[in-house]
Amino acid sequence: MAAGLKIKGHREEGEGLAGGLYRLGNLVLCAVGGIIFLALSWYSFRYTQYIVPGQAERSLDRADSMGLNLAVLVIAAAGTGLLTFLERRLDKKRQLLLCRISAGMMMVWIAAASIWWVYSSEHVPVGDQAFIYGGASYFMEGKYFFLDKGGYCDMYPYQLGLIALCELLFQLAGPLNYRAFELVCVALAVGSAWCGYRILREIMGDTAVIAGYNILMAGCLPLIFYTPWVYGDIPSIFFAMLAQWMLLRYCAERRKRWLAVMVFSLVLAMLVRKNSAILLAAVCIGAILYALRYRDRRVMTAFLLAAALAWGAYGAVYKMYEIRSGYEHSQGTPFVVWLAMGVEETKGTFGWDNNYYKEVFYESGCDMEATAEAAREILAGRLEEFRRNPSMALVFYRNKVLSQWNQPLYQALFFNAESPEKEGGPEHGSLAAGLGGAYYENVLAVCDRWQCVIYVGMLCYFILAVKRDSNILQHILAITIVGGFFYSIISEGKARYIFPYYVMMFPFALYGYRQAAEVILRFRHKGKAA
Repeated sequence: MAAGLKIKGHREEGEGLAGGLYRLGNLVLCAVGGIIFLALSWYSFRYTQYIVPGQAERSLDRADSMGLNLAVLVIAAAGTGLLTFLERRLDKKRQLLLCRISAGMMMVWIAAASIWWVYSSEHVPVGDQAFIYGGASYFMEGKYFFLDKGGYCDMYPYQLGLIALCELLFQLAGPLNYRAFELVCVALAVGSAWCGYRILREIMGDTAVIAGYNILMAGCLPLIFYTPWVYGDIPSIFFAMLAQWMLLRYCAERRKRWLAVMVFSLVLAMLVRKNSAILLAAVCIGAILYALRYRDRRVMTAFLLAAALAWGAYGAVYKMYEIRSGYEHSQGTPFVVWLAMGVEETKGTFGWDNNYYKEVFYESGCDMEATAEAAREILAGRLEEFRRNPSMALVFYRNKVLSQWNQPLYQALFFNAESPEKEGGPEHGSLAAGLGGAYYENVLAVCDRWQCVIYVGMLCYFILAVKRDSNILQHILAITIVGGFFYSIISEGKARYIFPYYVMMFPFALYGYRQAAEVILRFRHKGKAA
């Protein structure tokens, strides 16, 4: 039978305020996460959102096949039953061998498919990606115009963390070598899948669930399709999942070295992607509740060290570029701009990124305060509209959430599938060209089924695995996903921003299915006894 993570070296401190807060934290996570994924599972059964590659960045909506989704869930349940049947007929040595072989095959597949996609898609980084690898390359040559007033790093100084790491990579691979970045993403995609496998091994040792995870993870096509994406998404996934694994290792062994690796992971997660602040907040919540209940100062100290080092790392990067370039560090685009974009409806998109504030910024002579004032006015006006017309607000936020969370591809092919007509693009008639064209609907259908299976598994996880006395450190990524959900509501959003949370769900979705199977078996045994 599946068992939640055991905590080594602690006695239960169940009484008093600390125990009450700990249980309350788990119950709140159970309720909120359950409600979120009940809604997401329902809509994933009924509707699908998607964006066609090569067309406008606008989310389209269509009815889904509930019968087909149910059939896929039945197949998934039958597959789990078959793996469980096999598990019971193998000894421990062969079970471990099955887990390792299936994990190895899964990782080899992800590596091979990702390398093929990187070289076959011929994706050429543009936009933010080009500024990342271009900025790193120019800085290596002593050219710092990206730091000019109105330049890319003047508006988005937090990108200097990723640029600095990219510059470090280019010291080895050579400037403008975005292919090296893509291959690093391939390695980290495989590493993320491996971390998910290790997370499940820490939580439980059930061969059926682990083998099921390896099968489902091999079908996580967005992870493969995002490997040519020269940005911080895949690196942030890897460091987040590594941090979760290290926390579970610490609970199992009580060794400080696991916390040290966790601190390192959190700092790098923050440097490669600013939205990793949600992960840091999740660790903060978990660390406080865990430290209070189990009187463990190490976890709290590790979190404080991670937060301090992340802040210090950014400060060090900013100072380094100030000294090298002579430009004073910019405060960047005010946060109110992202909040304002999060409430705007632009050309059929709900709360998605738009270029209006960039236009305001340049028209005002690169005045950040003038841009912030324009954003405050629009934000206040939209909130007043929502207050006067709650039904309009409800429709807006429903469309906003679904356009981000109910896209099975998370814009993976929209951003990374090049047209064969493009110079240097994939060959006409090739599979790589067809994935963004003739075969797009097929890929979308597969990912649609996968998303439905994962969302239902997450629903089971929140309802059945997040118990009042369960180890809160096991749920760090679950807290991150819930935090990401609420952040996607209030801030500017895209379906791409949800992709990291989707990859984080896989190990926990499989654990959720095992918990559901145990509940069914208990009812069955009670029925027989009666």
